[in-house]
Amino acid sequence: MNPEKSKAFLRILSAVACVWLVTGMVAFMGDPESRSAFLQVFLLTLADLLFLILVFWTLFFTPPTRRDRALRSVIFLTFKLVCLGFLAITLKRLRNAPDQAVLLGIGFMGFGPLISAAIYAAFLKKHQ
Repeated sequence: MNPEKSKAFLRILSAVACVWLVTGMVAFMGDPESRSAFLQVFLLTLADLLFLILVFWTLFFTPPTRRDRALRSVIFLTFKLVCLGFLAITLKRLRNAPDQAVLLGIGFMGFGPLISAAIYAAFLKKHQ
């Protein structure tokens, strides 16, 4: 995958994230506690996924001769681990929150990239 294809995938992933956010907000419109739990978990999983993408982007798309490649990878990986730590703290704090809100929020981490990849593959197949 080259940077142009990767940017196309990221556009699709961003659209899926927006749809996921709107779906969660509509699903929990009547319950402020569920909506708050969903937003907290979703935004932390989105940040975690973003830093994971930045780590891979740095590893695969920066020239190997650049000395700061390793430093940027370590910085992005550190931020990713911080996001996972905040997610763990948030999940512990929200242990009495409605399960559906927490599951929908954290489900984006697994299903968001899968849905985006399926859309990207269908788009790529259609335009070849």
